[in-house]
Amino acid sequence: MKIVNTAQMREVDRRAIEERGIPGRVLMENAGKAVADLIRRAIGEASGARAIVFSGRGNNGGDGFVVARHLAQWGMRVKVVLAARASEIAGDAAHHLDAARKTGVPIVELPQEISWHSNRDALLTAAMEADVLVDALLGTGIHGEVGGIISQLIGLINASRQPGRSVVVAVDIPSGIHSDTGEVCGRAVEADHTVTMGLPKLGLVVGEGIAHAGQVTVADIGFPRDLIAATPCEAEFIEREWADSIIPRRRPDAHKGDFGRVAVIAGAVGYTGAAALSSMAALRMGAGLVTLGVPASLNDILEVKVTEVMTRPLPETSARTLSMAARDPALAFAHGADVVIMGPGLSRHEETMSVVRDLIAAIDRPLVLDADGLNALGGDPAPLKSRKAPTICTPHPGEMGRLLGVSTDEVQGDRLGVARRAAGELGCIMVLKGARTIIATPDGQVRVNPTGNPGMASGGTGDVLTGMIGGLLAQGPAPFDAAAAAVFFHGLAADRAAEQKTEPCLIAGDIIDFLPSALKRPK
Repeated sequence: MKIVNTAQMREVDRRAIEERGIPGRVLMENAGKAVADLIRRAIGEASGARAIVFSGRGNNGGDGFVVARHLAQWGMRVKVVLAARASEIAGDAAHHLDAARKTGVPIVELPQEISWHSNRDALLTAAMEADVLVDALLGTGIHGEVGGIISQLIGLINASRQPGRSVVVAVDIPSGIHSDTGEVCGRAVEADHTVTMGLPKLGLVVGEGIAHAGQVTVADIGFPRDLIAATPCEAEFIEREWADSIIPRRRPDAHKGDFGRVAVIAGAVGYTGAAALSSMAALRMGAGLVTLGVPASLNDILEVKVTEVMTRPLPETSARTLSMAARDPALAFAHGADVVIMGPGLSRHEETMSVVRDLIAAIDRPLVLDADGLNALGGDPAPLKSRKAPTICTPHPGEMGRLLGVSTDEVQGDRLGVARRAAGELGCIMVLKGARTIIATPDGQVRVNPTGNPGMASGGTGDVLTGMIGGLLAQGPAPFDAAAAAVFFHGLAADRAAEQKTEPCLIAGDIIDFLPSALKRPK
C-alpha cells in the first residue's frame, strides 16, 4: 500500500472531483461514515454512549459533522464542539453541518479563546465523562505551530484521554501532527485510533506521528483505483498478502539443499546468545542448512545451545574473539554458503574489527551485516562500497548515525530520508530498525513495516531479525523482498508473542518461538 505526502494525496482528491465527477460531499460522507463505523466497532453497543466531536472549519471538520450525524442516528449522545462560528463554515462542510443539525446534534461554537475560557470547565467535565472523543480539528492542512482555540482544544482532548475508559479517534491524522514529517507542531492530539482516508500519510509512519496516531486504519472512501495506482508515493507499506507471497512454497519432493546454506559468523565471550539467536532464527525462517562460525573456545558452548545448527570453530584472540588468523578459514567457510550473516555478538575487539573489515570486502556471497559487523566499519564504509554481491545492512539508529557520521537525533528526525540516503551512498539495502522499520534500496525504493510493538525493545531481537533475513534470502527471494518480508514477519511474530505474554515480558527467543504462528498463512 502506498504512503503519500500531502501534495500527492491532494492531487488524488482533486482529480477524483474534477476529472471523475465524484462530488466532494460524497467523499466527505464516505470519510465520516468510515470513522463512525470504526467507533461503533471499538465501543461495541453504541446506544446511550457519549461522544464529543471536535471540529475545525475546514474539510476535516466536515468529516467530523458526518461522524456526529451517524453516531447520533445510532443512538449515541453526541455534541459537536466547533472551533469557529457556524456561519464561517462553507462548501461541502456546510452541507454536512446542516445535516448534523437536522439530525438533532447540538453544536457548541467556540470561535475564539474568550469563548473557550467561559466554557472550559463545562467542556472538561463533559469530555471526562465521554466514551468517545473525535478529533476533526485540523487534518493535513497544518502550517506552523498550532495556537489559539485549536491548541486549547487539543490540550482538552489529551487531558480527557482515559485509556481503557474512553477512546480518542483522529480523522485522517491527529491534529497538530505535520502530515509530511510526523513533527509535533507545538501541540498534537494523542489518539488511540486514526482513520486515514484513501492512503496512509507520511506523517503517520515517521517521527512523533507514530506514537500520536495509535492504531491506523486506512479507509476506502471511493477514490478510483486507477487514480490510486497512478499516484506517485514516498514509500509503501508492507502488507500481509504480499509478504506471504515472498515465502517460497515447498514441493512434496523437496530436500534441505533446496532451501539454501547459511554461514553465520558471530559471537565472542559473553555474547554467545547473539550467535545462537541469529543462527536459530535463520533455521526457523526456513533455511535448509545453517552453520555457525565462532571463536574456537566457544564452540562447545554453542554446540549445546543450538542443537539443529552446525558449528565451525575459528581461530581466536586471547580475549576469545575472532583473530586475524580466522580470516582465511572464515572466508573459505563463507564461500561454501549461499548467504553469509556476519556481526551479531562479535565484540569491538580491535583485532576482530580488522578481520571483519577484511571479510566484508572479500566475501563474494550475499551478506547480511549487523551489530559489530557494522561497528567494524567505524567512519570508513570503503569495504562496504567495494562489494559486488548484494549487501543488506540492519542498523539501529545509533549504528546508522555512526555509518553516516551524524547524530542519532538526526537519524530519528528524518528516518525515511536517512535510510534512503544511506542506501544510495553505500550501495546497500538498508534496514533501519525501530518503530516502523524502514527498508530502502540504492535506487530509492522504500518500504515501511506496520508490524511490531514496544515489547521488542529488548536485547537480542535485532539478532533474531538478522537471522531471519539471512534465512529467507538463502531460499531465493530478491534481497529487497527478503529483507522486507522478514521484517514484517519478525514484527508479526512479536505481536503474536505479546498477545500471549504481554509486551513487558517479551524476550528475543519468544519471536523465534512464535514465528511458526506468524508464518502460517491465513485460511
